[in-house]
Amino acid sequence: MKITSANPADISELRRRAEARLSENQKGQHSQTEAEKTGQDTQRLVQELQIHQIELEMQNEHLEQARAETEAALDLYTDLYEFAPAGYFTLDREGTIRRANLTGSGLLGVDRSRLVNRRFGLFVSQNFQAAFRAFLTKVFPSKSREACELMLLREGKPSFYARIEARVCDNSEECRAVVIDVTERKRAEEKIEEQANLLELAHDAIFVLGLDEKVRYWNKGAEHLYDWSAEEVIGGGFGKLGYEDRNSFEAAKKILLQEGSWSGEVRKLARDGREVVVASRWTLLRDSAGNPSSVLVIDTDLTEKRQMEAQFHTQRLELIGTLAGGIAHDLNNILQVIITNLDLATSAAALEGRLRKYLEDASQGAKRATNLSRRLLTFSRGGAPIKQSLDVAEILTHAVLLALSGSKLKAEFAFQRDLNPVIGDPVQLTQVIENVVINACEATPQRGKLLVRAKNVDEDIPLPSRLPAGRYVKIEIEDRGSGIPDNIRDRIFDACFTTKPGGSGLGLATVKSIMQQHGGHIAIDSLVGRGTIVSLMLPAAAHRPDATLASLPPPSVKSTGRILVIDDEEMILSVVGSMLNSLGYEYAGAQDGVQGFDKYIRAKAAGNPFAAVLLDATIPNGVSGLEALKLILEADPDARVILCSGYADSDLFKNAEQLGFRAFLAKPFSISEFVSVFNKVLC
Repeated sequence: MKITSANPADISELRRRAEARLSENQKGQHSQTEAEKTGQDTQRLVQELQIHQIELEMQNEHLEQARAETEAALDLYTDLYEFAPAGYFTLDREGTIRRANLTGSGLLGVDRSRLVNRRFGLFVSQNFQAAFRAFLTKVFPSKSREACELMLLREGKPSFYARIEARVCDNSEECRAVVIDVTERKRAEEKIEEQANLLELAHDAIFVLGLDEKVRYWNKGAEHLYDWSAEEVIGGGFGKLGYEDRNSFEAAKKILLQEGSWSGEVRKLARDGREVVVASRWTLLRDSAGNPSSVLVIDTDLTEKRQMEAQFHTQRLELIGTLAGGIAHDLNNILQVIITNLDLATSAAALEGRLRKYLEDASQGAKRATNLSRRLLTFSRGGAPIKQSLDVAEILTHAVLLALSGSKLKAEFAFQRDLNPVIGDPVQLTQVIENVVINACEATPQRGKLLVRAKNVDEDIPLPSRLPAGRYVKIEIEDRGSGIPDNIRDRIFDACFTTKPGGSGLGLATVKSIMQQHGGHIAIDSLVGRGTIVSLMLPAAAHRPDATLASLPPPSVKSTGRILVIDDEEMILSVVGSMLNSLGYEYAGAQDGVQGFDKYIRAKAAGNPFAAVLLDATIPNGVSGLEALKLILEADPDARVILCSGYADSDLFKNAEQLGFRAFLAKPFSISEFVSVFNKVLC
């Protein structure tokens, strides 16, 4: 043991204190006599020895105190070393264990007496042997702390993951290592990694947004759906998320912050511009303090599903259209017979007032049935509008009041003076207005007002992007009802989409279709709880409407000439023949194209040609109406052939003149309509 020389100042202090203690001990003793002073030197020597004795006693007290403090500190540090939460090992260059604490021996499951002088590598899993050797090789030359993670073995218990941190000792021949059991952390990391892998394997697009709208996580599903890689998106903002409508995004975000979650159907744009429809679910994530930190978004691709639904709806509409077209065709033939006979009966002779009233009422009923038939044609391929110049105010007033019949709503009309007429089909436009007004009534259960406005839109006023330049009339129908919820606003024009129990979902889909066929536009502006404004834009007509043909009196002057009627319906041939005879025409009928062509050729060859041909283009059997037209025109290019059909087929009626027809008549037609068309053709 190395003894350090005492400090002179400490020795002087010790002498002073020893002398003071000796003086204290001698107090109260008798004073020395002269005789007793003999041998003074001897006494002084004894006194000196006593002082040294006291000094030694005091030094011994200090040593005892220092030893007690040292033992206490040793016990403290021994406890800290032995029972530390980590294992402490001292290893030599070969990895031999020179020292280990109790925690370390407990980690390895071996008594410390059996652990010392054994190789630490014996407790390293076979798969990690190379890593441990590399770790030892790295520790001794290094002056800094080195670390590695290994799988360690322990006797009688499962193996465990351990983190080892080591640093070389001052002698450079040993290193001190700290071993910590990190099994729970490893399991948590593996679980997190497993969950992350599952997220990467998910077909759904899963991503995390910070409250600053920057992307923090972007899985493989999101990469596949939106065509943006994680590297391109992470750290980026709103622009790459594909949302078309910022306002809808902000509204959803507001609900999320209030309620903690949001879900809805969203239309988004992928990188290549294609539209993607997703069912989006948002969940608000919070930090450890409970404050909102980020948003977990899961988007499920519905694009293919919606496309299949649209295809199904299209096929369903085609079936409905085919059925409706067939019904309308047959109904129009029946109505043609009824209307013509009513016209003939009304004009045949002077009628007693009551009988005339009965016939006029029957005629009005037939006209309403005609409107119903044309509505059926709207759902079929034969639903093209039969356009004419129309008085907007008259159409609006009639249709709105008819639709409001029995409703609690009252209409207020505001029409611009000198309102331009529009070009359109009166039946179909009436259907549009009635559908819009009926929806307004259903959205406004209480008493209220329905505002109906109409004004001219000149060429210099900006138009919706899909409309070509030109003059239009804008119609607005405004209610103060419940409004349209945001989550269905994008679907209200979808075929077969409805929110009404038992509804067909064809109302607004038909309205949009009719507006498109008229070269117009429909827009809807709605606020939940405030109401809805439906805006209709229709092309203005070039001229004012003529007097309604139906209101014209039957002609009183007889006509002359021979007319050939080709129609597969015998009752049509009969009633049209009666009408022609009553008008002064000679009539001949044929029930198929071959028979009609044969009669036309024979009459021409005999020098008694037909002045005109009324041809049904939809003859089902044998030579069709169009084939008969081709044969007749090849034989006589100047033939006056008039198209007549119960189908108002868009291509057929639009291209009637290009096909060779001089005019067309849609069944059922009145005598007045017939006379008007024939007068133009035969002039």
